[in-house]
Amino acid sequence: MAPVETEGISHGESHAVLIGVSTYQDTSFPAVPAALNSVRGMLDALTDPELCGWPEDRVTIIENPENAAALAQQLRRIAEQTSDTLLVYFVGHGVISDLGDVCLAVHGTDLRDPDLTGLEYPKVRRIVMGSPAQVKIVILDCCYSGRAIQGLSAGGDGHFADATAVSGAYTLTAADGTAHVAPLAEQMTVPTSFTRAFLDIVRQGIQDGPSALTLGDIYRELRPLVMARGLPAPNRRGTDTADLYTFARNVAFRPPGRRVERAGDLTVRLITPEAEELFIQLMEKQDPVALTHENLATLDDSPGVYQLYRSLGGPGSAIVYVGQSDRSLQQRLQGQMVKISGRLNIDVSEMSFTRLYVEDDLSVVYPARLLINRLLDQGEDAPWHMNGFGNSDPGRNRDRTVLKSRHFDALYPINLAWAIRNDGQRGRVTALEFATLLKGKLPYLFRFAYQGSEIETVSVEIPEGAISADEAFRLLAAALGTEWQISALSGYVVMYRERDVEYPSATRYYCGTRVWDSTPELYGA
Repeated sequence: MAPVETEGISHGESHAVLIGVSTYQDTSFPAVPAALNSVRGMLDALTDPELCGWPEDRVTIIENPENAAALAQQLRRIAEQTSDTLLVYFVGHGVISDLGDVCLAVHGTDLRDPDLTGLEYPKVRRIVMGSPAQVKIVILDCCYSGRAIQGLSAGGDGHFADATAVSGAYTLTAADGTAHVAPLAEQMTVPTSFTRAFLDIVRQGIQDGPSALTLGDIYRELRPLVMARGLPAPNRRGTDTADLYTFARNVAFRPPGRRVERAGDLTVRLITPEAEELFIQLMEKQDPVALTHENLATLDDSPGVYQLYRSLGGPGSAIVYVGQSDRSLQQRLQGQMVKISGRLNIDVSEMSFTRLYVEDDLSVVYPARLLINRLLDQGEDAPWHMNGFGNSDPGRNRDRTVLKSRHFDALYPINLAWAIRNDGQRGRVTALEFATLLKGKLPYLFRFAYQGSEIETVSVEIPEGAISADEAFRLLAAALGTEWQISALSGYVVMYRERDVEYPSATRYYCGTRVWDSTPELYGA
């Protein structure tokens, strides 16, 4: 398997399973709040199109699983249906059974019987080996305490990595002995120490490294980094050429542009630093123009890079987002203008933009990263960058995600008072037709299930004139009855044949004629 660019990897038949256990019924296990921060950090990195580029519906989050057998069964079902890349990540406590097997502790694990109440790693190994996935990756970030520390340490050097070796796969482990986490008082806002170091490399990239980072590249940086931080040395096992699997784009990569002598070798640099500087200067010299339909209509239907600015009424404005489109700048900016228009706490009139068309291959040149790096060098930041602004449909698996407090959807939730103007259909239509009409009219995502006789048979009277999104959802919920629930999340709305289901980021629920508000759950600073 040769290293390839992240754009060349198909994740369509891939699946990542991120498992985090932060609380335990058995008080012998200390709580690990950092575990859930680690899961969410891995999720953000995997689904970031600028880093790993996984579709959000190909990542499953499992937080505080109660039962080891049920967890193993869920993992097996996913593994059986994965043919490209299978990634299994676990963070929490791990113990060694009397027989010497590594057991992953779930919420209901009893420290006295880890082999009976925990998930024995040999079971995980068999599940992973049984998957038709071409590439199999297992990352274990386990911390230990009390008997668990003694039990794991007794295995000797390399014991843990050997216990997790999977044929044809790549396994990465936090420590052969005792793993490390921050003090409990600090864990509410940080990941575990090992995952934090791993994510630091993925997010910051490797200077003078290749354009895409393989698992081998990451490990070569990870081991000295964690040891320099005074943490236990990680370990890894790989078979065949699994260490050549491309895990992420190297955001620190600088394309070559001129011939340079370096330590007696000749390096070819195709894009010169002078060209990069000229590009940045051209962007900086532009005056932002208002984000309006009129200004967007003047844009060419060509690829390029852009910067979004926001003014809060004072002098000047600040960059909030840097992006690029390899197809059409006009369409990308039109979509983002619509997205902003449907949000609270912000107004499109505050927004402006600059843009520059780029003829080069954007997947190689990646000009947006040059602008972001310049901002960072100047001690500034684009606050919407990597905070959810660029997401489209996050997928069903993300509906129960707890948002960061600085996530775009948390700061600027959807506006349920948005006016829907119906210029066409009148009279009575099926609930499915009404839901489809709303989907096309709303400035934010409305995802709904098509199964169920009610949505195709019950009818809704389309009111004359404009109605708010809230009124539309009330009509639809009343027509479908109490077996269906509409949930307005912070960033979008979902409708399924379910009832009394709670979502962490929900702001309002509709079920039959009942409507009730909810306060979103947030984490982090």
